[in-house]
Amino acid sequence: MPIRERIWAGVLVSLVLSGVTACNDDQEQAAKMAEVQRIADEKLKKSEQAAAEKVKGLEKQIEELKTEAARLKSEAEQALGKAQANSEEQAKAAEVALTKAREAYRAEGRAELTALNKQLAELSAKAGKAPAKAKPAIQKTMKDIAKQQQEVGKAIAAFDKAAVDELGTTKAKLVQALAKMKGLIATLKAKVG
Repeated sequence: MPIRERIWAGVLVSLVLSGVTACNDDQEQAAKMAEVQRIADEKLKKSEQAAAEKVKGLEKQIEELKTEAARLKSEAEQALGKAQANSEEQAKAAEVALTKAREAYRAEGRAELTALNKQLAELSAKAGKAPAKAKPAIQKTMKDIAKQQQEVGKAIAAFDKAAVDELGTTKAKLVQALAKMKGLIATLKAKVG
C-alpha cells in the first residue's frame, strides 16, 4: 500500500477510535486531529525527501554511465583506427615485398635468357660455316629456339600478374622454359660441331 494511503488510513482509524470513545470535547478532538495531521505531514515530507534523494542518486549514476559509455566508445574508435592503420601499413609492406620478389624473379630470368642468347649468337656464327647438308636441320633447330625464346619471355612476363601464392608455380614454369631452351641450344651445338 502506498505511503499516502497508509497515512490516510491511519488518520481514518484515529477518527473512528476517537468517535468510539465518545469524546465530546471538540477542542481535544481537534488537537488530536491536528497532531495526527502533523505526524502524517512529517512522514510524507520525509518520504518525499528520501524519494528525491534516490532520484538524485539514480540521475548521478545515469550521468556516470553515460560518461563511461562515451569514454569506452572513444577508446574503441581509437583502437579501431589504429588497427586499420596497422592493417593498411602491413598491406603496403606486403605489396612492396611482392613487387620486389617479382622484380627479382624477372631479373633472374632475364639474366639466364641473356646468357643463353649469347651462346646462341656464337652458335649462329658457326652455323653459317656449317656444311650444306646440315643447314636444314640447323635452321629447324633455330626456329624451335626462336619459339622457345618467346615462351621464356612469356614466362618472365607472367611475374607481373603473379600473386604471392603463384610465385613458386610461375618460377617453376620459367625454369622449365629455360631448361628446354638450354636443351635446344645443346642440340644446335651438337649439329654445328
